[in-house]
Amino acid sequence: MGDKMKESNYKKLVYNTAIFAIGNFGSKVLTFLIVPLYTYVLTTAEYGVIDLFITSLGMVIPFSTMMVNEALIRYVLGKELTPKEAASNCFAVFLFGAAISVLFTPLYKVAFDFDEYIWIFVALLVLRTFNQVFSEYFRAVNQNVKFTIFGLITTATILGFNVVFLLFLKLGIRGYLYATLLSAAVGTLYILIFSDFFQVVSLKCIDKNTIRMLLKYSVPLIPNSLMWWIMSAGDKYIINYFLGDGANGLYSLSSKVPQIINMIYSLFIQAWQMSAIEVSESKDKTSFYHNVFHVTSFVMGVVTCGIIMVVKPLYLGIMSASFAEAWKYVPLLSVATIISCYASYFSVVYTVGAKTKKVFLTTALGAIVNLGTNLILVQPFGMQGIAMGTCLGYIAVLIVRVRDMWVEMGIRFDFKRNILTFIVLFIQSAVVIYFGGVLSVVISCAGILFIALLYRKEMVTIINKLIKKQ
Repeated sequence: MGDKMKESNYKKLVYNTAIFAIGNFGSKVLTFLIVPLYTYVLTTAEYGVIDLFITSLGMVIPFSTMMVNEALIRYVLGKELTPKEAASNCFAVFLFGAAISVLFTPLYKVAFDFDEYIWIFVALLVLRTFNQVFSEYFRAVNQNVKFTIFGLITTATILGFNVVFLLFLKLGIRGYLYATLLSAAVGTLYILIFSDFFQVVSLKCIDKNTIRMLLKYSVPLIPNSLMWWIMSAGDKYIINYFLGDGANGLYSLSSKVPQIINMIYSLFIQAWQMSAIEVSESKDKTSFYHNVFHVTSFVMGVVTCGIIMVVKPLYLGIMSASFAEAWKYVPLLSVATIISCYASYFSVVYTVGAKTKKVFLTTALGAIVNLGTNLILVQPFGMQGIAMGTCLGYIAVLIVRVRDMWVEMGIRFDFKRNILTFIVLFIQSAVVIYFGGVLSVVISCAGILFIALLYRKEMVTIINKLIKKQ
């Protein structure tokens, strides 16, 4: 019975990961395909302005959603609330957040330097607030295929609208923002049509005690999300202040390729979050967590190594000349991304235990380290200094969360192989940036082989579990 349970856990995780992979992979590939278009129809400064607009939106959304989407997942999967109770009370929270978002319009005008686009900002904020909360409803009720389709549709529409507004109508910044707004509207329509939204959302089910329970879980995640935003996006404000819009445009483009690593990880983390909650009471959770972590480490290490190897010819080959030099910042940002993925993996200790305040404290530590080192390193090292600061911030979060996994859940990980993987990636990054040529290809291939050998045992174990007949 125990073996069957374990096999079931692995197979369910793989199945959910595959479902999310279809949507995320398709979405991210489509997103990446549009990037060369941006480099030919926008200047580095225009791209920098657009990036700051989207970055600012990302800062505000956690406040408008109050992160209640995370509570929806937690309490429906944990069977503490019915889908109807969760959706109805989350809708009440959405209405409040949307109203506040509109009322704060004068504040956005003061805080952000895009006054002529403010109505687009507010409309996009309301639509994305709704989409973020209620797209998660699909996952909460195990309608993962619909969740996947939602991701594909929103990405495909933004790609199509961008081609029309940027390439044919040549609307520049405004065209990009129109495309983003219309894509969000399409996403909202999809949720309303293909979920049972109108059946499960009932004003009669709205209960102040339920709302209080949801917010008690979700509100501490707001500052946590803000801290992650500081580490992943706050760099851009420092770059904009010290180095200008053009540098920010380059740095933003250099962040696109590391997002592939995030994409690979996001294929897994959505399924992992669900599995971690479901097996939290299982006696076999320790071995399950160990095996999943090490296989994830293997995949992430190999993918990162491969990306660092091909990034220079990729950027020089498909980007316009004014954007091509952005490749120089990709290697360190790729390493920072894999470290952030590890830190995200270990946040499960707080999700399972509903200890969301600790999520914030650990992320706040990383944000402080990140901002401090960025301010120190930006002038002597430029954008490479920003990338270094980002690495250090994520390392701080990872160290504390690994400790908490041990203390809170009694699960201790052997990090020798992960440390070796980081060393390999840092060496490879230095060789690619400063030497290049045949040497960088040799070092990269050796790195991939080395990482594969490090994790060969876990790979064999997982493969055997997946193919073994029950």
